[in-house]
Amino acid sequence: MRKHLRHHRVLSVLQAAAAAACLAAVRPAAAQAQAPGAAVARPLASAEEALLLVNAQRAAGAHCGGEWQPPAPPLRWHAAMEAAATEHLHDVAARGLLSHDGSDGSTVGGRIRRHGYVWGGVGENLAAGHRSAARTLEQWLRSPAHCRTLMQGNYRDMALVGHEVPGSRHGAWWALVLARPLQ
Repeated sequence: MRKHLRHHRVLSVLQAAAAAACLAAVRPAAAQAQAPGAAVARPLASAEEALLLVNAQRAAGAHCGGEWQPPAPPLRWHAAMEAAATEHLHDVAARGLLSHDGSDGSTVGGRIRRHGYVWGGVGENLAAGHRSAARTLEQWLRSPAHCRTLMQGNYRDMALVGHEVPGSRHGAWWALVLARPLQ
């Protein structure tokens, strides 16, 4: 048991280091991506925190509606997904409606393609109400479909964006975008 825990800690440290390196490479470009209304919204989690939370859960595996999803590879932060998630988060907050369809008729695939990511598979989780990334992740883990999206083993890239939007219906809004490149 002690050997297993030590192995898990080493794996967690290695995953955190890899995530930080990937994030450092894309963070300046992602910081430039501004969505309409971004000036009034307040971020609820750093990209680093979001990436570490998601990758820790993927490394642990999960029971999604009674079905075991084995551990999945760690994800990398991607600036195009961050821009698409931020754009959609502000759109749904402005409408007060959790919907995967944008007010312009866009889908998650179309939104990340619009920001330059050519995907071979894509998923999106949305949530509202919780002010912490950890609580939002717990909410998704209790939903079989959201849990399976989070644990999908062939995704390679992600962004998880959470903003407090003053005056909006739920206050706190979250968008998680996951994808794998086309090639």
